[in-house]
Amino acid sequence: MRRWSRAQFVAASMLLLAASGSSAVAQEGVDWGGLMAGIAHGTAMDEAAQESVATTRRGRARPVPAPAVSLTYTRSPERSRANVARFLDTARVRDKQGAAAFEKQLGDPALFDRMGQALSAYGLRTDNVADAYAIYWLNAWLASRGRNDTPPRHQIAAVRAQAAEAMATLPEIARADNSAKQDMAESNLIQAALIGGFMDGAEGKPALVRQVAAAVRRSARQSGLDLDGMELTDAGFVARSAQR
Repeated sequence: MRRWSRAQFVAASMLLLAASGSSAVAQEGVDWGGLMAGIAHGTAMDEAAQESVATTRRGRARPVPAPAVSLTYTRSPERSRANVARFLDTARVRDKQGAAAFEKQLGDPALFDRMGQALSAYGLRTDNVADAYAIYWLNAWLASRGRNDTPPRHQIAAVRAQAAEAMATLPEIARADNSAKQDMAESNLIQAALIGGFMDGAEGKPALVRQVAAAVRRSARQSGLDLDGMELTDAGFVARSAQR
């Protein structure tokens, strides 16, 4: 798929690819699992998504719902900088080499604006908690398969709706204020960008692709999301057994 400027985070291959003029960010010797585990990922969100997989049936129409719970927020640039800084601080403790590979890209003050511009082509918004989760969910599943393609738009739309349904059931989101929603969303956006960067840098290196895929699966499983047990369909993510 066509890429935008290499100087920005773009919608290409996977939904979000960390692309820059710097050297490849996926390198041998980097603790991929440790870096991903360092992100404050919401276990409750993963568990809600996992539950939705069990109840989704192949072929079921899934229109974008209008949840009673507000899933959007107004982004504060200052809070975005704090969220990125918090991630980088944690990443440096876990793996200085890996953290350094992402510091330039994640430190870009226009990071989330560029993400928003790129993802708007797919009907996704960075100022929506469920959309941010959908971006992470899709990138994680694709990476777990060693894939760097972009799914059809109708499948992306189905996962967007599925995430909205799942996230709207969480009390944590129902009672979250604007700042808390931003923290939740940007945690997932950073993780999606991180995964995209890993896969981008691993391109053409089969052994490294497998290493990244295994780390993504392991990290997701620890939070309650079994990527191996689901498939992407026109209805969104469904349990693999539901396809047989």
